[in-house]
Amino acid sequence: MRKQKGYILTIELILIITILAIGSMGGIVLVRDAVIKHNAKKVDNEVVVIDSGNNKLGKAISFDEHEAPLIFFHDRSSEKTYRALIGIRDDRFTSREAIYYDAPNCQGNPCIKSVSDEDSDSSGISQIVSTGNVSYINALQNGPNYAIGQRDGTFIGNLFKSTPLSCPAKDDEIVSRYMSQKVTSGTPCESFEINKVPADNRCLVGVSNTSIDLFGATTTTELQALCDTCPEGFTSQGDILQLYLPEIESLLATALDTLSLIGVSANLDLEIGTICCPTGTVLEEDENIVETLVFTILKTAFNLLGIDLLNNDLIINALALIGIEPGITNCKTPLNLQLAEPVVNPVTNKPVLEAVTPPFTIVLPQTSSAGSQFWFPTEPKGERSND
Repeated sequence: MRKQKGYILTIELILIITILAIGSMGGIVLVRDAVIKHNAKKVDNEVVVIDSGNNKLGKAISFDEHEAPLIFFHDRSSEKTYRALIGIRDDRFTSREAIYYDAPNCQGNPCIKSVSDEDSDSSGISQIVSTGNVSYINALQNGPNYAIGQRDGTFIGNLFKSTPLSCPAKDDEIVSRYMSQKVTSGTPCESFEINKVPADNRCLVGVSNTSIDLFGATTTTELQALCDTCPEGFTSQGDILQLYLPEIESLLATALDTLSLIGVSANLDLEIGTICCPTGTVLEEDENIVETLVFTILKTAFNLLGIDLLNNDLIINALALIGIEPGITNCKTPLNLQLAEPVVNPVTNKPVLEAVTPPFTIVLPQTSSAGSQFWFPTEPKGERSND
């Protein structure tokens, strides 16, 4: 009798295999449907921004105060890849930082603040100091500063970044800025001038008056003591004042001699101290700083003697002959700008944002209706018709 090899399939084994196969198939279907539901829910909760050509700009990571999506743009034009946070409205790009120009209507050299610069222009769209115009994401990357600026006279905007070079324009030559966050139907370009506030002159001069009585006795009266420190919230500008001190002392002596010639004589002992500016500002150094400071010193001294310089035409005319005119010493907010350049595509060598065109839209959810519990199964070869 020959031996036979093989397996005996019993009814029990066939039943077990059948149950396992059907159960596995059912489990696979359940897992597939769960994955489809999870992915569909994830897609519906994502906000994807596209342009008019259906080109994907990116996924929104947040929204600004106007509910415009914020996306990350990856700048790969440098050795390191940096992120620039850009706001997308239906017709333009926005950024927290502004671009500054040395010509009206946002023309001329584009300049930008350095990263995390809180002492320069910090007024946002509200024009209130310390309310905006500073982006900290750029500082956290230890890279360049990014901002949206002018694009060929349109209001769509181009992406700019800072360079190691200083802005070729002086602070007073900056006359416009591109504030892309403004809510306006036209260009967000606006005229700009440095914020100026009057300086505090209380510590500028100490005044003493010397008098001689009938018996030849000399009496010195201190009319105003020279203070040691600036008031709280102010910073001494003594370092700037020291630069002009020789010119100030020379012109002050000339002014006193001139006034004595017209009969305005006073035995004054003037001691020059310091001038104070609000913290975060610096003394404005214009071409008339020496003349303005001398006039301020004289005005302070003669006011203590009861003489109003501003309303005394004789004194004003005499001082004008030696170049001293009434003026105000101002403190200004420094800008400390850097030259900016467009971020370009390293392949096309053109500005990166010129490749996308408005209107910009977001991809809508793909579920059949709000709160629907009906899901369309997806076959391995693709989506089948739902008709």
